[in-house]
Amino acid sequence: MTDPTAHTEADDVLDRLVADNDRMLAKLDEVIDVEAGLQQVLDRAKEA
Repeated sequence: MTDPTAHTEADDVLDRLVADNDRMLAKLDEVIDVEAGLQQVLDRAKEA
């Protein structure tokens, strides 16, 4: 019988995918922040 707590190759792949996903979400947050900043600049320019 296999040890249910044993770390498998599938666990390694899943860990890498989760880490990649976390990095992509962090980058997406940065892009959203930049977009929001640019929108503020555009809004101020329209008011001027």
